[in-house]
Amino acid sequence: MAQPRNCLVGMLLTGAACCATAGELRVLVDDSTRMPQANIVDDTLQDGLHRDIGLALAARLQRAASFRVMPRKRLLPALEAGQGDVVCLTLPEWMPGKDLRWSQPFMQNQDLLLSSRAAAPRKQLTALAGQPVGTVLGFAYPELQAALGDGFVRDDAHSLEDSLRKLAAGRVQHVISNRLYLDYQLAHGLQLPPMQPHLVISSYRMRCALSARSPISLTALNRALGQLQQQGAFERMLQHYR
Repeated sequence: MAQPRNCLVGMLLTGAACCATAGELRVLVDDSTRMPQANIVDDTLQDGLHRDIGLALAARLQRAASFRVMPRKRLLPALEAGQGDVVCLTLPEWMPGKDLRWSQPFMQNQDLLLSSRAAAPRKQLTALAGQPVGTVLGFAYPELQAALGDGFVRDDAHSLEDSLRKLAAGRVQHVISNRLYLDYQLAHGLQLPPMQPHLVISSYRMRCALSARSPISLTALNRALGQLQQQGAFERMLQHYR
């Protein structure tokens, strides 16, 4: 059972300085993100891993966390312009920017290919050539692009939630989902049609992108992430949403 929000935050802040802030940690969040990564209501981040990570990092850095929700395509320009400090739970392949500084990896995830049982059996990504694949607008899928080239036919939706609705309605037979999102949604009532076994596209450990214009140093960010990792804070965050 999920723990009350104040209890979780209290655990994440244990041992961290919670007073005398030296400014803000400005966390940017993609508006298409859904739980467990983010619960966004009226363009305000209310809950989820992005909020938990931002609060925990801000405490370690002796700063006050602030969160700004924006479209995914605006995240990189905003970081490069110094309009935010960090975007977390991402990878360099997803946000290719020359002026970004990348943190150490800290949280595990996987990208999965979900295929309806009504689709032709597939054991390799190359079997998808020419077939529409449910994707999210503004997201990069380097593994599929490399495997399929011009045969990678995207069927973009605003969010992964919308993409899975297309799958459930039979409008597409294949969708790319990350495991954290899928496991959470299935545990909270997501209904899918009969499915083929999931195909793992990639496994990775997510990182934070730090603006080159941020007053926060990469050394300080990595130190904070390392301390949280050592204390098991990220695993507690994940357990909270299981």
